[in-house]
Amino acid sequence: MPVAGAGTTGSQEVLGVTPASSAPLPVVDAKTYQRQKLAAVAAPTSDRPDSTPLPSRMQTQQSVTTLFNGLDRPGSINNGSVFNPPDTIVGKSPNRIVEATNSAVRLSTNTGGTLQTLNLNAFTGAATADGLMFDPKVYYDRNATNPRFFVTALQVAGRDDANAANDVSRIWIAISRAADPASLSSGWCFYNIEGRRNVGTADASWADYPGLGAGADSFSVTTNQFRFTNRTFTFAIIRTFNKTVAENNAAACPTIPTFTFQPAAAAGDGTQFTIQPAQHYTSPSSFVNTTNPAYFLSTTSGTSTQYHVWRVRNVAGGSPTLAHLILTSTGYGIPPDSPQPGSAILVDTGDNRLLQTAGIGNTLVGTLTTVCNFTAGTANESCSMTPRVAVSADAAGGLTASIVENTFAGFTDNIFVHHNSIATNSALQSGATWEFSGSGNFLSSAAEIKNAGGAWSGVLTYAPGTCALPATAPSTTTARSGDYSGAQTDPGLSTFWLAGEQAVTISAACQWRTRIAQLVP
Repeated sequence: MPVAGAGTTGSQEVLGVTPASSAPLPVVDAKTYQRQKLAAVAAPTSDRPDSTPLPSRMQTQQSVTTLFNGLDRPGSINNGSVFNPPDTIVGKSPNRIVEATNSAVRLSTNTGGTLQTLNLNAFTGAATADGLMFDPKVYYDRNATNPRFFVTALQVAGRDDANAANDVSRIWIAISRAADPASLSSGWCFYNIEGRRNVGTADASWADYPGLGAGADSFSVTTNQFRFTNRTFTFAIIRTFNKTVAENNAAACPTIPTFTFQPAAAAGDGTQFTIQPAQHYTSPSSFVNTTNPAYFLSTTSGTSTQYHVWRVRNVAGGSPTLAHLILTSTGYGIPPDSPQPGSAILVDTGDNRLLQTAGIGNTLVGTLTTVCNFTAGTANESCSMTPRVAVSADAAGGLTASIVENTFAGFTDNIFVHHNSIATNSALQSGATWEFSGSGNFLSSAAEIKNAGGAWSGVLTYAPGTCALPATAPSTTTARSGDYSGAQTDPGLSTFWLAGEQAVTISAACQWRTRIAQLVP
């Protein structure tokens, strides 16, 4: 059913050329979030709609043909600072791999040979006085006349400060000028745009937790906005750009038309939170009054049965509109945190926000973490959930959609899956990486495969953990394991490239390291 926001027209700006550890905040305040996490350990059936036992640990079936160490915490140093968590993400062109973490970016060959590593401020030219860069996202857009890498990351200053003159929020976007860039120091166009919203009001906010995706003629960056004064959630924002202009940059860096949508009418609306743009590996259909649509998925914060589908259309025409549908399917909820062997410190499994969306034609596949339970009467675990959505339009071009399947998966009692990512190939197979931890398992990452309409199978641990992560400030009881991981489909639309995290000992301390893997169905 259509809801408020359908047909919303975006405000237009112009994105000009700029010369050459952050927590993923929830909708609710920190104390409420901690209460939710504690309650999730023994959430009753009414709050845990997935009470049917899930399959036990699955057997390895697929293969990893390329595997190498990615960035680690000491190697991601930025102007003397190191970050927790890594927020690892990866993109893959025909002959290059771009990985980013908090707070560095690395360009590699197909076999893992490092070509160049830079901290994110040095890569973009962003002044450190406005904050060290965080929350990077990377996407290689194969579905284009001029395929390009996109990298986005954020800056913020002035939080928890009543003086609005100190408020800074910038969204940086880097676009390669070739499909296979030779370096990070040259051959890129850099842009930075205003990340503040509602300036001069009580809702003045900064941008957090970006999403990055692309359709046939547009790319989009989404953010959650939080007040500078107290870090409470205000709005989820969609910023959509004319991709055709942006990627025509071999000779010069163009000025890019951009359009901004603020879907919610009221600040703090938890039904409109963490909107994830689809990474469209092939284009969805156009319909009557709808040219080159690009889609997005999101969930409602907390326990819910709602799934949100968003559409931006007609970007190249200069007057795009936003439409929104709410679908109902299997419920989900806040997942409990995970234990670690030999430690009282729990691994933070995050919340139930939508983590990534992949698209092939008119099919969207998303992933999220939710509470689950394998054996009645025991404590709950956290699991992966994968809604697959078919999108279309009615006779007038209005948005229609349906949930085709919605798959739960996890390992077994006392094993916790979290921070999932997902990609989809031309056969509608999905490849994913999951972080997992729990009884007998330090923080590790595993690869999985799923056929359309089938179950997740073929689990392969490609980044095994070897030690217990310490608590991450300001908490004394939980360790931050990451806010997301990375999965993208190879440009050939068959295999998948994954970026996952493991807890290992480096320089006599347990800390994060990433691993890059090519997953072959």
